[in-house]
Amino acid sequence: MARKLASIEPNMRAEFFHFNHLKPKFDKKLDFGKKVLVFTCHTIEQVKEIPDNWFKVVASIAPFVRCIHAEPFGFQIRNLGEASKNHKDYFIQNGWNVNFASTLKKANQNGDIIIEDAMLEYSCGTDPFNPTSIAVWRTV
Repeated sequence: MARKLASIEPNMRAEFFHFNHLKPKFDKKLDFGKKVLVFTCHTIEQVKEIPDNWFKVVASIAPFVRCIHAEPFGFQIRNLGEASKNHKDYFIQNGWNVNFASTLKKANQNGDIIIEDAMLEYSCGTDPFNPTSIAVWRTV
């Protein structure tokens, strides 16, 4: 799907590759250019815990990086009601991601990134147990 979307704009350079969230690193042969947009959509949800350096590694791929995450993490920040409670219970039960928000906050506090915006439980889609939250950050 991403390849199809990227093909709509012939001037957009898009790279698609495997990325291990548990051991974040990039092949030194990849040249992302000077400005990079990274987008994740429910790719982190089933990773139990991302490493403390996840955001620092992603932020290091270019002089300027902006990242948009559409990931299920709202329950990690605030209980917004029954959906948040059920979401948290579901993730704990399945051993899914429980530290995205705290790792994001630490990266911001360490000066690795600047958090620009967040929207909690923005979309429930078709699964009320897995609402999507949005986080936007950029390099310093």
